Amino acid sequence: MMPTGDVETFHEGGAWYNRIDGEKGATGPYRSKADAIDEGREQARRLRRDHAAYNEDGELDERTAYGD
Repeated sequence: MMPTGDVETFHEGGAWYNRIDGEKGATGPYRSKADAIDEGREQARRLRRDHAAYNEDGELDERTAYGD
């Protein structure tokens, strides 16, 4: 079954991760926010979902649509 949530890049516990909204688990940690965003965008492209990147404080930094 294909995931339905957007891909999110977020900061937690001093590291950057990616997750699919509504799904359990996350990928990472990544060496930097830029590395996490690159991987998150690629995952969103493959899944045809939006990608949302958040700042360390949890505020939305950028959103990119890759859906149909």
